[in-house]
Amino acid sequence: IHNIPPMESTPITQECIIETAKRFELPVLLLHTILKVEGGEVGKVNYNTNDTYDIGPMQINSIWLAEFMPYVTPTQILYNGCINVQIGAWILRSNINKAQGDFWKGVGNYHSGTPHLHRRYQEKVYAMSNQLLNQD
Repeated sequence: IHNIPPMESTPITQECIIETAKRFELPVLLLHTILKVEGGEVGKVNYNTNDTYDIGPMQINSIWLAEFMPYVTPTQILYNGCINVQIGAWILRSNINKAQGDFWKGVGNYHSGTPHLHRRYQEKVYAMSNQLLNQD
């Protein structure tokens, strides 16, 4: 990802979020919430202390790249907001499924399997979802 030249980016649309939520059977609010909590941006990479990095709006961790390489490139994940949301939704749905449908465990595992980080992320997502619901 270090050698990817800047290119024109594709922003996230509401239509993309709605279609992605339907496809992965996730609440639209959850995708909006994760986007807010993660705070990433199309075309931006954040480096972690454990030699991994997080890509784009959903902060897709680099450990997932090998899983998606046959289907999309790191450039697409970085610069195409909708692809980034779709990858994030797939990871989220996978974590919920691995947690045998336990929604909040899956949400926590989207961020980390480490218990204290997992719990703190759940709390952030819960608080942000309430904040988004009460904006009106």
